Amino acid sequence: MFRMRSFAAAPVIATLLGGTAHAALTADQVWQSWKDAGALVGLTVSAATENTSGGVLTLNGVTIAPEGMSGLTISDMVLTEQSDGSVTIAPGADIGITMTGDAEGSVKVTHDGLTLTAREADGGLAYDYAAARLDVAYDSTYPGMSFDGSEAPKVTASGDFGFTNLAGTYSDTPGTNRTFGLAIKADELAYTTQSDDPGLELKQTSTSTTQDIDLSLSFALPTTIALAAMQSPADFGTALNEGLSVSLAMTQGESAGTMKQESPYMPMDLTMKAGGGEGSALFNKDTFSVKSSASGLDIESAPGAMPVPVKVVSGPMEFAMTSPVIANETAGDYGLVLKLSQFSLNEEAWALFDPNGALKRDAADIAIDISGKTKMDVPAMIAADEAGGPPVVPQPESLNITELGLKVAGAALAATGAFTFDNSMGMPMPLGEANVSVTGANALIDGLIATGLITDQDAMGARMMMGMFMIPGANPDELTSKIEAKEGMQILVNGQPLPM
Repeated sequence: MFRMRSFAAAPVIATLLGGTAHAALTADQVWQSWKDAGALVGLTVSAATENTSGGVLTLNGVTIAPEGMSGLTISDMVLTEQSDGSVTIAPGADIGITMTGDAEGSVKVTHDGLTLTAREADGGLAYDYAAARLDVAYDSTYPGMSFDGSEAPKVTASGDFGFTNLAGTYSDTPGTNRTFGLAIKADELAYTTQSDDPGLELKQTSTSTTQDIDLSLSFALPTTIALAAMQSPADFGTALNEGLSVSLAMTQGESAGTMKQESPYMPMDLTMKAGGGEGSALFNKDTFSVKSSASGLDIESAPGAMPVPVKVVSGPMEFAMTSPVIANETAGDYGLVLKLSQFSLNEEAWALFDPNGALKRDAADIAIDISGKTKMDVPAMIAADEAGGPPVVPQPESLNITELGLKVAGAALAATGAFTFDNSMGMPMPLGEANVSVTGANALIDGLIATGLITDQDAMGARMMMGMFMIPGANPDELTSKIEAKEGMQILVNGQPLPM
């Protein structure tokens, strides 16, 4: 079922930090704004004691929780008015959440010098924050799985996440669209996790460190519709048309990690390293897009599930995807980019299936770059799926194959092409052509036969298929194919109509 509440519940604390700015903030105004905002989303914000003196508000036993339930507790908090009209907020050392129910446990926040400063910004409030260190530790138990009808053993999970030299800003700006902004910078993000599932006979430990985190997030919410009130795809579409949007940009430095899994079925012991990278995302009424890139990857596995160590190394990697969101009279852009370069495998792993070196050890490359125009209506697609009605199908207008390539074990495939589509018949009818070339295919097939991975009979079928759809090229062991789509849904391969 489509439910916007799960989409809307995340920024509850952000709502507490929002509000309308005053020319000069007071500590009482900031505290009252939190209580008012909490009431709007069903939370009670309270303190066991409150004491105001000389522009300083001291709170003890602060609680943020649904009525009658446990929630976030802060041992103490001091709000101090500043001469520039801002208010500094210093939380105490004891911050945490107690979990009850099927999942039991706790979440604790510790920090070194965490401070927040509330200030006026563009008619709203902004909170600047900084800490030399901020750590979040969790410890939980929850029901596991039972396969014989007996009582399921408990699963335990724990871990901690830590930021070093954390700084950033949270902002809440009123207007036709209420805009929430979040910026995070940290010299390092590190975490360690452990889990033990007796029912699955599985224990797992992982560690990770990432350098130079820099993230910015913007979330725009129309004031004409309450986020929690979005219950249907129609509400979702209305919100998008009136300005609902999310954007994200992030960069990071090098990262390293480990993962160890104790299991009688799939033991693992991995070490991982990755170069720096960046990513972005955008979602609004016109566009959904995700982009990411990384400079390289190095994964090494000790003997475990595999009898020998396995090492995978790659060069730069790139991923991008975009599509329209709501159908308009004019088609929107779509596209997919996937580039994985210089993937290589260590000799010990190669030797498991090719001990005599029949296959070339060349690094592998994958390259996909396609784009075009299409009409698409995501809210309508969701509504049709929820109602069980006929699916709402996108209407492509064009497809450009800028690059389609694969290089592996000495063989290479490359393709380019361009098509347009006629949707007047109820289904897209293509017009255009694509050109494909393959080099080294026969040598690769010979190598696979030598390794025993395929038989001569398998190879015969593959060679017959290549002979049907491809013709010899200008170079040795090269095959080419020209695929044409013409009027009347006629498909030609090297000038011959299908079926051939």
